[in-house]
Amino acid sequence: MSRLLGTGDGGRGLPVHPVGMVRSPTPLPAGLGHAVFTTREARGHGVSPDRLRAGDLVSLGRGLWALRSREVTEAEIVAAHCRVHPAAFAAGITAAHLWDFPLPGALGDKVVTAPVRSARADGQLVQTSEVGTVDRRIHLATTAWRPLGTDLIRWSGSSLSRDQLSALVPLKQVAVDQVVPLTSRIRTLLDLGSVLQPEALTVIGDHLVRRPRPRFEGRTQPFATIEQLQTAAEEHTGRGVRAVRAAMKMVRMSSDSPAETRLRLAFLRAGLPEPVANSRLRVAVAPGDGLIDLGEPDLQWPQWRVVLEHEGPSHLRPEQLARDIERTERRRDAGWLEVRTTARDLRHECRSAIVRTRAALASRGWRG
Repeated sequence: MSRLLGTGDGGRGLPVHPVGMVRSPTPLPAGLGHAVFTTREARGHGVSPDRLRAGDLVSLGRGLWALRSREVTEAEIVAAHCRVHPAAFAAGITAAHLWDFPLPGALGDKVVTAPVRSARADGQLVQTSEVGTVDRRIHLATTAWRPLGTDLIRWSGSSLSRDQLSALVPLKQVAVDQVVPLTSRIRTLLDLGSVLQPEALTVIGDHLVRRPRPRFEGRTQPFATIEQLQTAAEEHTGRGVRAVRAAMKMVRMSSDSPAETRLRLAFLRAGLPEPVANSRLRVAVAPGDGLIDLGEPDLQWPQWRVVLEHEGPSHLRPEQLARDIERTERRRDAGWLEVRTTARDLRHECRSAIVRTRAALASRGWRG
């Protein structure tokens, strides 16, 4: 039995339940089986405003709710809005997140709460071409009536055709699966021209055209070809078109990571010869001998017998480190010089990597 506690509320008193008797919230309707849902959906299933304020739910902003027991994803927030706005789809940086594009710095962070109004990439403030800092809210576009934005959601109008949209694989939610509409990979890249610098756009282009590793990725074809990207860039007329066109001319199909792309572009800016990326290296040490497999260097300059390997975190594992040492010795015995770089060499526009690679090439006869 509850008792009344006088609290200065005009003598009415409020019901207080005895210690240990915490009332569980009423189960949500089965049809509302999403980890994230809108107020409109809740009302459509007969959920009262009081029920939305129960302890098992948390507000993500105006008109948006989530289960407190679940870790919310950006895709689930997008899905919730697309359910109540059938003409809506993810665009811009949000679409890039859903496609797992390699974005620079803080722009790569998934958004599940209202973000600050600016972002930093490589230690510098990222700016759009016209209006200052990047809007990092979740970006939704629609071909119909455009809702008002919130601290979490940015809306924009769109006239895209259906062939410029794609559907993300179904989300595994609490009780209901859903396909999330978003701009196609190529269209997303074009849209990022108003936000990213050419180098960052080239990194994404390399990501789209690189040869996949079927053993690890479950696919055999790249997401796009260089020809498709260059054609799309030439036909594009939106904001940032110059940056996109310049970037697509620098896309190569063999870079396996953003670091490799950044190094390649830095070497070209510094006047070094363009390297070959991730190509199998087989050489004959002596006439008549069979070919020796020297692996697939991240970057190589065959004319000067110089290779470069960029060491990411995975190369610190003991078993990988042992393989790397054996490979380096095999290359050295075959007469090749190996340069090894780490994340530190990418700082200050790859200055350290440029100095070390230039020295290695010069030692092998390059006179650039």
